[in-house]
Amino acid sequence: MAPSPEPGTLLGRLAYVPKADGPHVRLGILWFVGAVVACVIGPIAVAFLFASMATVSAIQTSRGWMRRGREVDWLVAAIGSAAVVLAAQLGTALAGLALLAMVAASLIAAVMAPARRDEVIARAGRTLRSGAVTAVAAASVVILARTDMGALVVLLLLVSVYEVGDYLVGTGSNLPIEGPVAGIASVLVLTFTEAVFQLGPFDAQAAWVFGGMVAVGAPLGSVVGSALAPGADVAGPALRRLDAWLITAPAWCWMLWGYLN
Repeated sequence: MAPSPEPGTLLGRLAYVPKADGPHVRLGILWFVGAVVACVIGPIAVAFLFASMATVSAIQTSRGWMRRGREVDWLVAAIGSAAVVLAAQLGTALAGLALLAMVAASLIAAVMAPARRDEVIARAGRTLRSGAVTAVAAASVVILARTDMGALVVLLLLVSVYEVGDYLVGTGSNLPIEGPVAGIASVLVLTFTEAVFQLGPFDAQAAWVFGGMVAVGAPLGSVVGSALAPGADVAGPALRRLDAWLITAPAWCWMLWGYLN
């Protein structure tokens, strides 16, 4: 297997190379099946599925920071993540209020923490870093489900083929860019199919626009996921399950509103 990027460099800090150890394939298939079932059931099921994953991601990321000796209020990150995502099922404005409440709770928890070593802003920022970004992405998925379930299914398929290409080619590759390039190629192939058959609410031109956002956003999401954690090597499995959605889901949510209206 090819060596991973040096951990002391910026590339080693942000670049994620998939590993062959562990039940990654089985967990990936299980996640995809669960997401498809949730889409069939409806937006409520999507909300609970993504809220669960965002909560686990917040806990895993918080623990990663704590293992590095950094202070973080993991309970605020976990509860805040779940609240933001579930609030999105009730309305976009309520999700925004939940996010503001999460920010306030992070500051209050940092101020009131006993024997605090870090600055208040640093501790609260790390708490938000552990949970807020993934919560916004997961909430965007819920809003997509409420807006147009067909569009969410198309996004799920595009993200999934990206992850398959990234994993199959990227595992053990010589360069960390090989996996993302394969994932992008997979997205473009599926986008061509989407444009021909006009799947979901998209016409041919819109299919390429939305597919292009996945081709750009999914690999960048992996970099963002690494930046949220102490390093690419310690980003938890739940965060890696959501990282391809971190940019694409909010971007799709924003663009879909304009496209449908």
